[in-house]
Amino acid sequence: MSINVGYFLSEAGTSFRRNWVMSFGAVVTIFLSLLLIGSSVMLSMIANSMVQGVESKVSIQLFIKDDAAEPDINVLERTLSTNALVKSVAFVSKEEALTKFKVQMKESPEVIENLEGNPLPASLDVELKDSRNVEKVVKIIKDSPEFPKIADRPDRPEQSLKYGQQIIKALFRFTRIIRYVGSVFVIMLVVVALIFINNTIRLAIYARRNELSIMRLVGASNWFIRAPFILEGILQSLIGATLAILVISAVRTFALPKIQAAIPMLHVSVTNVAVGQISGILIGVGIFIGIIGSWLAMRRYLKV
Repeated sequence: MSINVGYFLSEAGTSFRRNWVMSFGAVVTIFLSLLLIGSSVMLSMIANSMVQGVESKVSIQLFIKDDAAEPDINVLERTLSTNALVKSVAFVSKEEALTKFKVQMKESPEVIENLEGNPLPASLDVELKDSRNVEKVVKIIKDSPEFPKIADRPDRPEQSLKYGQQIIKALFRFTRIIRYVGSVFVIMLVVVALIFINNTIRLAIYARRNELSIMRLVGASNWFIRAPFILEGILQSLIGATLAILVISAVRTFALPKIQAAIPMLHVSVTNVAVGQISGILIGVGIFIGIIGSWLAMRRYLKV
């Protein structure tokens, strides 16, 4: 018997309409499952982008007391400059620090007006080649004999160091929580989606039981009988995936720009390439759910 793709699609569509209540339930469940999957992937991409953005700005500042000996400063500066983990070391004088502070606070002139003299310390600004090595470089600074001599807090010299690794660790913890919670809900919704598809296909098999008996009698192949049910499961999944993609695209187009405007220091946008990747993932997962759900139903209820 020749394969007629048009026949298979027509039969799948007819069965979809005939059992529209169960089909609608399956589509909604698949939609919610894939929407959660897509949201988890998008949040993971945003979190990774935020972490990379913060990492690119990670540097170490060593605040120096006003009466620090210049030879001690030079020794520590050379030690850091020659280290393979360090990209550059810059000495920032008290005057330069005050100038930068005035630029940063230009929208709050009352703060600048209330300054008495120049309370800001000089500093060594250390830029790293890889921000993941920040703890190693901090340890090198702390182990240096010159460090406690020049730190502006000689009683507690570790407080003279400022770096942003804590922020990165917090973002990584946030990312892990999102992944764990999202994974649990995804697994639950995928199982529910498989159950809905299973029941929908079972009802379709029951409704066409007489027709299927006749097809067996005239010698229809197993593939010819099963194909419409597989296509019906795939059709339900593709509709659910399309709806999920539309919602994620709407969030990316309308919601993310507002969030980015509210938090300009963090990168929360998603590129067109990322949206395409998310769409491909959702379509692939949707087709997988449709095929597996249909196959499980046919294995149990369609003995061909």
